[in-house]
Amino acid sequence: MEKFCIAYGRNLDLKRMGEKCPHCTLVGKTYLKNWRISFRKYITLEKCYGEEVPVGIWQIDEIGEKELDIIENFPFLYRKEYVDVEYNGKLLKCLVYLINDTHAKFPDEPYLNRVLIGYNDFGFDKKYIYDAISRIPQKKVFILSDEEPINYIEGCKQVGIKTDYGTVCDNINDYDGLLIPGGNDINPKWYGQKNISSEKVNAKKDKIVFNTISKFVHNNKAILGICGGSQYLNIFFKGTLKQHIPDHKNIEHFIISHNPLFTYYLGAKFKVNSLHHQCVDILGEDLQICGISEDKTIEAFMDKNNKILGVQWHPEMMLNSNGKNIFAIFKTML
Repeated sequence: MEKFCIAYGRNLDLKRMGEKCPHCTLVGKTYLKNWRISFRKYITLEKCYGEEVPVGIWQIDEIGEKELDIIENFPFLYRKEYVDVEYNGKLLKCLVYLINDTHAKFPDEPYLNRVLIGYNDFGFDKKYIYDAISRIPQKKVFILSDEEPINYIEGCKQVGIKTDYGTVCDNINDYDGLLIPGGNDINPKWYGQKNISSEKVNAKKDKIVFNTISKFVHNNKAILGICGGSQYLNIFFKGTLKQHIPDHKNIEHFIISHNPLFTYYLGAKFKVNSLHHQCVDILGEDLQICGISEDKTIEAFMDKNNKILGVQWHPEMMLNSNGKNIFAIFKTML
């Protein structure tokens, strides 16, 4: 008995399918009626009467289905269902992979570009993709600040993120993420050290920041920490700081990317401002280096679940160069 599967995203990429799924054979292309594309960071489909989705049809066998299961991370990321698809006057029952996540999320640009490769291969109109992106609700973040953080607000605005700010976040359910700006040094007692060269420490503020981080982490919300904000994140995850380093204040220097997302958005090597005299010493638990300076200072990190992002420089002061891209990465985390 013949078996078929439909492709609507990355599995439209003919080269990729030839490499990853050699036991799948292309049949042709058509439109799936009464469904539409949506994004849960990754592409999926949802039922919607009157809409349609351009799809490719592949004939598969048992081995081909196992190949598809692997690249779709079945059953953890995607599940399997069957849909009826009209093709050349016949109704075919086709396997379709649908994502398990129910929350709308923006795709990151590298992933989106890989999806568009398949659209080019099949000659499909890209409006189906961009219409789906336009339906994703605008995200909103809380900026932890006691005064209007104009540059941070502008950085968020430029990538389509709404903001509120204040010293206390009363209802984190109103927000998709948290942004912690730079500021004073953190009391070294939080990472088990005596104060050797930390300046203008504020124990009351520290407690508020750590409590706010805890609430957002426990509710699986994204967090961006900038300069001092990144240091708060590192300490929260049981890391430590160097209380003073030379030659990093009021200068510009280069960062070397250690993360594919950073390389895509910022380049393998990129220039940043530098306004700090403290930095990460021991990196916190479950955090991974994303960028490092030429003198081996850790300048950026993320957690393994892409919910935590810390950068040591000030992208909000570099919005006309590559600063905007840090906010763009943050958007994909929300």
